[in-house]
Amino acid sequence: MAGSISSLGIGSGVLTADVIDQLKAADTANIIDPIDAKIETNNQKQQSYDLLSSYMNSFKGSTFALSNDTLFDNKTVDVSGSAEVTVDAGANVDSFTLETTTLAKKDITKLGAVSSTTAPIASAAGVLNLDINGTTYNINYDATTTLESLAQSITDIAGTQIDASILETTPGAFSLVLSSKETGENQAITITDTDDGTNGTGSLDAALFDTTLTDGYQKIQDATDAVFKFNGITTTRSTNEISDLILGVNITLKTEGDISNVTINQDTQKIVDEMQMFVDNYNTLMTNLNDMTIFDKEQGTQGIFQGDSFVNGLKRDLAGAVTSRFNSGSLMDYGIDIDRYGVMSFDSSVLESKLQTDSDSVKTFFTGGTDSNGNETTGFFTSLDDKVRQYTGYDGLLSNFDNGLTKDAQNLADARERAQASLDSKYDIMTQQFIAYDAMISQLNAEFSSLQQMIDAQANSSN
Repeated sequence: MAGSISSLGIGSGVLTADVIDQLKAADTANIIDPIDAKIETNNQKQQSYDLLSSYMNSFKGSTFALSNDTLFDNKTVDVSGSAEVTVDAGANVDSFTLETTTLAKKDITKLGAVSSTTAPIASAAGVLNLDINGTTYNINYDATTTLESLAQSITDIAGTQIDASILETTPGAFSLVLSSKETGENQAITITDTDDGTNGTGSLDAALFDTTLTDGYQKIQDATDAVFKFNGITTTRSTNEISDLILGVNITLKTEGDISNVTINQDTQKIVDEMQMFVDNYNTLMTNLNDMTIFDKEQGTQGIFQGDSFVNGLKRDLAGAVTSRFNSGSLMDYGIDIDRYGVMSFDSSVLESKLQTDSDSVKTFFTGGTDSNGNETTGFFTSLDDKVRQYTGYDGLLSNFDNGLTKDAQNLADARERAQASLDSKYDIMTQQFIAYDAMISQLNAEFSSLQQMIDAQANSSN
């Protein structure tokens, strides 16, 4: 066909390939180009949708954060003194004084000294009895037992409650030192050395267990409870790390005689930061929604979704939600303002003041709960988050809108394919017709030329 097309018009001089190209170009402009324009518009809409979906998800992140009551669990702690105080999520705003009288201590007991850690330390078999916190550990030894093996036996048998170590107190003098694992009065260690029966004196070296001493050993440190005053009330605990005094508050006593003033406050900064993020995300979202739906005849500006009922409805829905009154309050009570152009601003000092004076009411307005009248309420941001989720959630309104754009794109692609196929078929047929017509005209021209020659010859012969 290529050869036929290239020679088209030779016979007629009229039915040329240029004529077919011009006719096809005109039909393409009328039939294909409008579809291509719609495809391009759909592509732009899909790109704009991706941007819109991203901004909606960012806005959703802000509404969710402000609807979550754990945002209000964050607290700050100020301590004037050496006590360490930390708070868990949910601790109440509070202030108190801690006065440390006595720190909780471990029991530390030292037996006498021997000259070697590997030489036998007993003349016969016996039992070293260790009593601690209501439990007695019986450490058997014999005439072959050394200081090292005795310490190891104590570790093996009583190691869950007692540490056993060997200390070289002076050059060539080794003592067995026992200490309780935990602090508190009930961690006092009592030691007796008996024979391998139930009564009688044991056989440990007198240098190690001096029977001339009252107990046979020396107390280096007595086990004691922590004694402190909480707001002037004397209190005791077996440990210096206290977590059962105030719910969610962890205290570590550090220094005897210390007076620490503790203040637990609402951590307002995180709430303020989240509110500012909400404002920024809202303004970004609404600015882009305005750009997508704008129509300015004078400037000749038209947004990609101008006239689209869904996108315009989304814009109105969100603008109405953030400006509405809710449970006799509104965002305007917490430092939010919206100007006549729809731009939101935030005065953080207003929110900070409300958090300082009555953080519970702020929490109730934001996240819901029980109001001052004892009624269960839904929070402003809980309600707003639910509304935004209708758009952004799985199979939500935005997803359905996106599916519609995708379906339109496929329909347009199919329509273009059909139109192009129809157009190609039409001009393939027209080309064949032009070729046939051109051949007919060429033949007629040839026959006419022969006839003309005959006529001319006859005329010449008459002359």
